[in-house]
Amino acid sequence: MDDKLIAAEIAALGRLCGIAPEYCDNSGGCHLTALDTVKALLGAMGVPWQQPEKRLAELARRRLGPWSRFLEPVQVCAAASPKKVNVRVFTPSAGLPSPLRLGATMVAADSGQIFDWQEEFSGPPAAASRAVPGGVRHRLEVLLPGELPLGYYDLRLRVEAGGLEESGQTRLIVAPEQAYFPDCLAAGRRLWGFNLPLYALMSADNWGIGDFGDLMAVTDWAATLGASFVGVNPLHAPPPLSEADPSPYAPTSRLFHNFLYLDLERVPEMELCPEALALVASPEFQASLDRLREGPLVPYPQVFGLKRRVLELLFQAFRDRHGPPEAPLSLRGREFAAFLRGQGDSLKGFGAFCALAEHFQESDWRRWPREYHHPGNPAVAGFVREHLTESRRYQYAQWLAADQLQQVSETARRRGLPFTLYQDLALGADAGGFDTWAYPDLFAKDVAIGAPPDAFSPQGQNWGIPPIIPEALRESGYQLFIDTIRANGPAGGMLRLDQVMGLFRQLWIPAGMAAAQGAYVYYPARELLAILALESVLRRTLIIGEDLGTVSPRVRRDLERLGVFSYRVFYFERRLDGGFLPPESYPARAVAAVTTHDLPTLAGFWQGRDLAFRRDANLYADPHQAATDAAQRQRDRLQLVAALQGRGLLPDGVAPPPEPGSPCPPQVRAGVLEYLAQSEAALLEVRLEEVFGWPSQQNFPGTQEEHPNWRGRLPLTLEDMARDPEPVRLVERLNKYRGRRDCG
Repeated sequence: MDDKLIAAEIAALGRLCGIAPEYCDNSGGCHLTALDTVKALLGAMGVPWQQPEKRLAELARRRLGPWSRFLEPVQVCAAASPKKVNVRVFTPSAGLPSPLRLGATMVAADSGQIFDWQEEFSGPPAAASRAVPGGVRHRLEVLLPGELPLGYYDLRLRVEAGGLEESGQTRLIVAPEQAYFPDCLAAGRRLWGFNLPLYALMSADNWGIGDFGDLMAVTDWAATLGASFVGVNPLHAPPPLSEADPSPYAPTSRLFHNFLYLDLERVPEMELCPEALALVASPEFQASLDRLREGPLVPYPQVFGLKRRVLELLFQAFRDRHGPPEAPLSLRGREFAAFLRGQGDSLKGFGAFCALAEHFQESDWRRWPREYHHPGNPAVAGFVREHLTESRRYQYAQWLAADQLQQVSETARRRGLPFTLYQDLALGADAGGFDTWAYPDLFAKDVAIGAPPDAFSPQGQNWGIPPIIPEALRESGYQLFIDTIRANGPAGGMLRLDQVMGLFRQLWIPAGMAAAQGAYVYYPARELLAILALESVLRRTLIIGEDLGTVSPRVRRDLERLGVFSYRVFYFERRLDGGFLPPESYPARAVAAVTTHDLPTLAGFWQGRDLAFRRDANLYADPHQAATDAAQRQRDRLQLVAALQGRGLLPDGVAPPPEPGSPCPPQVRAGVLEYLAQSEAALLEVRLEEVFGWPSQQNFPGTQEEHPNWRGRLPLTLEDMARDPEPVRLVERLNKYRGRRDCG
């Protein structure tokens, strides 16, 4: 076969599978997708492309699209519109037989309510028809009976016509037109709040890592200052071993929480467990705690070992006093049993996964013996029977985490904060983690998500996270996506989606290729956005989309129509001449922020610490780019000062130094935050690093050993921060423009 014809077929198949033939970067450069990249991505999706017969059959099926089947796996209905679904009835000839009989059963996924009905049509008009192999398919619009509340419905339809019978099932999503918008932001009210890396908090009581007890204390302190919310890094479950990667953006699962954030001294079993009390009170344990609280970095392995040791004693005390979930002996025992039932098979699988990882001392399931590679294998069931205690201990930890997060929300409500919590949702999970083990058919193989080269990452980024296959996710009814939003969206709070453009497209990078050789793959954004809006309204959770990087204007328009808040970072809000946009230009439905976890703090930006690090770590693909960036940063400082002076936010005499490395003047830091406080953005996110002028960056994308990512501690304890006069002076400036005073 002609090589050009083969290449054309493969390229066409790639486009039908959502692989973009090209993309434009932030600099306006256009990048064509290489044929080798298309082949690798098709293979990662499990799409047959190598054998001519299978390739042609796949091309024919995908060109038919929804006409290849009776029912699509998912259909969306707007809450305000008549509820109807499309069916495509097959006939061997062009005519549609009459009468046509329809039978339907629909089950509300959350309530279990059942709807049954039958209809007979005499010569129903087809909305459209299309020739398919062997005959014709006729699209009919079937009206659904009665008013349907917002939610998910599993609908099974059966059609009989002219001696032919066809049936199928679809997930019907009845969604609102917009995401939840809280009353506290009505009438143009503007609020501010803190954002902080929870792991980095130091306090007199924590065990070497910030915990949920610290989060309650921060919430209480924030309320005193007039803040409206407290935001944290993702709280997802990390790999369940002490030496695991600490990145909250590469968890083993986004469905569960990090047990290291538990404040174990708040667990009710602590007071009822003499062994745990004696251990914690012992001089050796207290000496260990003192060591864990020292130093600039979080000692994750030591924290893990200490907390796991105490958690084991607490679970043993719980089991002895309250009994097993199958036969609970008390109200608390029944509450745990109810939690297990509510979490279902997913939590059972998570407990099994963690126990297996502990048993093999390997958190990557791909390195386990093959008989344990799938959760449904008999070997896994046998292991769980023999190690039920270990599995249950991990489930117990998730129950405790859910309870302490609820206490955080209750603290926020009691102190009058309009939002219970501001959580962050990572884009994906670790390639060898629980999510890929539990849902193996959903994830692409030998490929990772990343970002193309840009000004802050000249070589691009490979995050090592496997993407979900769009078609597989849709065929599953989006259940994993639904469960993920529910696991992380705090009721009455806010949820920020990291890399929200991932709902539209993601850069897939084949194994062994550079980020610049990757290609974008498109996702069914309309249906994903409908689910996001639905979950937002059901949980009364405000949704924020981190719309940074290579984002098309269409993405921002679609998010704006849905009511998803934009995420506007000061560094990037520029005019064409490079000057900073005035506060009035920020959109109202947005969060304004100085920086993010992947970017330099304002103090670090001013000093050029990120540029110096990039140069010293040899992260520049072009050595001349370092000098160009240094010159640009000097212009940035001049433009920053000009923007602040233009608003009267700097005292006379404050100017950028001629050489990089000088500390950022406190007047500049406070001036930038007041500048953003004046903006039209409804929400202002204030990171603790900006309050105190700390220059260290949480994460430096594209690095591993070169930078202590996700390990750096904040220099002051919570107690010292609460006593420091700097936050009080700063919030007096912020509260002139936004605050809770009229948000009752």
